[in-house]
Amino acid sequence: MRRILLTLLFLAAAGAAFTQQCPATSGQPVRVGILPVMNTLPIFVAQQSGLFAARGVEVELVPLESARDRSIGLQTGRLDVGNNDVMGAVLQVAAGDALKIVRHDSFAPGVPFFSIVTSAASGLKTPYDLVAALRAGEAKVAVGHNTVTEYMATKLLRDAGYNPNPSDYLEVSAIPLRLEQLNQGLVAAALLPEPLTTLATQVQGATAVLTDAATGFVPVALTVTQRLLDERPGDVCAFLAAYQDAVAAIDADPERYRHNEIRIPEPIMATYAVPTFAAPRVPSEAELAEVQAWMVEVGMIDAPLPYEDLVDGRFVTAP
Repeated sequence: MRRILLTLLFLAAAGAAFTQQCPATSGQPVRVGILPVMNTLPIFVAQQSGLFAARGVEVELVPLESARDRSIGLQTGRLDVGNNDVMGAVLQVAAGDALKIVRHDSFAPGVPFFSIVTSAASGLKTPYDLVAALRAGEAKVAVGHNTVTEYMATKLLRDAGYNPNPSDYLEVSAIPLRLEQLNQGLVAAALLPEPLTTLATQVQGATAVLTDAATGFVPVALTVTQRLLDERPGDVCAFLAAYQDAVAAIDADPERYRHNEIRIPEPIMATYAVPTFAAPRVPSEAELAEVQAWMVEVGMIDAPLPYEDLVDGRFVTAP
């Protein structure tokens, strides 16, 4: 208990602790589904450092292998909270699932999360090289079709001045397989998240030709079932407060959390820059409108959903 109190005192002194007053918590466990991706680090830190307990909320972490498992868990009530992407949340709400986005959970501005990476064998070293190869039909970008990876690939290419066609993409849904095929030279380019981008570039000779470091919004978020929001709002508030405590702790000393449950690949364990994380907020209406416009464009949904059907920002601040 003393360690927990000292941790919270440190955060408060740094001006980083979550100051909003939360309703009473229920004492029931909040079941949180987590994929082994780097933006779940604050959840692991909050659990392992006792920050959830210090905020009075009991949390059960449920490891997941795929986005499909997460969606089914939220749909069936096995999960209360999911580490999600905005596309997945929109699709679930459009299908009638009752859930809300409650916090943007990407890295801090300027810290790359997703990148288009070209293989050493491709000879493509710059955005110009990649775009020229795509225009000529000499290369494809490996992505997961109709996922955040395809959206980010499209956004990065459009920001570079090229509007990609569906034929510019190659469906490789499993991220580890995408990395393997890139390393073997079977694909010229792939959309990868961290820390796999660092592994590909530092160890396998690949090149990150386009990154989202200058992108204002990466569409990943924490989603919560409407049932939890309605019946146990104090649990949601306390969960998000502890999450922010963890973000503040990581941002204050990233190196302290190098060895963690996310499993940084061994070849880059000593060199990978542990990321800092975004300030607490929910996606804005404009950000969700841009994502949904792309989803309509590619046929994922027929029409955009109202902002209020997707977001509950009562416990954090919208931009």
